[in-house]
Amino acid sequence: MMMKKPFTLLLLAFTAGIHAQALDPEKIFARDLATIDSLPQLLELADKTLQEEQYSRYELVMKKLTELRPYDPVFRLDLAKAYALQDKKTEAYNDLIELQKAGLSYPVTEHSGFDLIKDTKVFEYIEDGMEQNAQAFGEGKQAFAVSHHYSGMLFENLAWDAKAERFLLGSVRSGAVYQYDEESGFSEFFKAGNPATGPWGVIDLVIDQSADLLWLATATLPHYTGTTQQNFGQAMISKIRLSTGEVLKNMSMAKSDQPKLFTAMHLTTSGDLYFINAFDSTFFRVKNGQETVEPVLALPGLSNIKAITSNAAESVLYVSDYELGLFVINLESLQVVPLIKGGKGFFAGMNDLFYDDGDLIGIQSGVQPARLMRYVLEKDLFLKNLFPIEASHPEFKDLGNGTLVGDHVFYAANTQWAKTDGLGRLLPNSSWEPLVIIKSPTRYRMEEHMLQQQKMEEIKRKRGLK
Repeated sequence: MMMKKPFTLLLLAFTAGIHAQALDPEKIFARDLATIDSLPQLLELADKTLQEEQYSRYELVMKKLTELRPYDPVFRLDLAKAYALQDKKTEAYNDLIELQKAGLSYPVTEHSGFDLIKDTKVFEYIEDGMEQNAQAFGEGKQAFAVSHHYSGMLFENLAWDAKAERFLLGSVRSGAVYQYDEESGFSEFFKAGNPATGPWGVIDLVIDQSADLLWLATATLPHYTGTTQQNFGQAMISKIRLSTGEVLKNMSMAKSDQPKLFTAMHLTTSGDLYFINAFDSTFFRVKNGQETVEPVLALPGLSNIKAITSNAAESVLYVSDYELGLFVINLESLQVVPLIKGGKGFFAGMNDLFYDDGDLIGIQSGVQPARLMRYVLEKDLFLKNLFPIEASHPEFKDLGNGTLVGDHVFYAANTQWAKTDGLGRLLPNSSWEPLVIIKSPTRYRMEEHMLQQQKMEEIKRKRGLK
């Protein structure tokens, strides 16, 4: 019995240690954090831990957010700040250098959270790189501007009519479609529909040149002047004769208690029309020559889809989610996969997307600096290279959508949408500005970028890194 007493005391001490360890507040916090996937809840928790100077917990929350949103540079910047607040220089520098090498520019010197890691050569290198990234890049020029007297009409879409040599812009506010050409300037082309029956406020538009068709996606948002209690939350697709503006067919879904918002329209080369209902991320299609809307698939995991495009063979759809990045949909199997795997790079914040000769071009408004990117693809499925074709243009304020015309992209440099509140009213202390449309080449310095990439690959091979 005397031999058992020390063992019993040791067992009690060990058990007490496990119990104390189980009640450790940091371990409990980490355990509870692992169960949270709600972005608003995590953001609230991040703010709370930061304000209370619980920096180790703040780091854990930011790691969770970067896991959920791996392509969002803002979360990566905040994670770097979490490291810096704890004087974890190596970890902070690694994340900041990744942002800098991606061509991004964030004012790290203005963040008090980086004070502990500032006085080093590495930080100076990062600062210099960020400043260089903020410089204007590209050769985009103003194509035309819409007077501020019309800017409040909210032109959130743009299409090119090659036959008539004119741009078409649909108004969310009035439901009319306007045209611009160099000879006649800016004028109304398609008059707004009846608010009781539609078409309504123009959310998106695309042109089928060969079929002489203009497709409109319209809805009764609060921003639309014809929205009433009776028609609120409705949406439709309209088929318009491009040459005359005649309405050929209005296609709306069966009425339900759930509001609808059709957007992200894309017309394939064979004439199939794709679009989504933004409220539930369901994809729809109108096949060429038909006038019925059919569902394709639902992607509830992608809650902020901004754009759709397809490859030349029409075997895949490319999808841009503003928060989650780029995805590919196999149209035969309907399998959905991220275009870029492994979390390397920053592909969030993209509001429009185009397929161009085997590559993708993205209008990326949700990063600093705002920019146009070219994504060089291999076999339409694999990312081979990426580089900017326009960034930090002096006219850039809030990039909008655009259209691909030959070897140029035309797009809004200063969409007016952010100047409105949830009811579509102009925000206090704001004013409408002329809507500036920029024209940028799609292959700016492409040969230089590709040559640089080849040199890097050659160096990797020589060093045995590939």
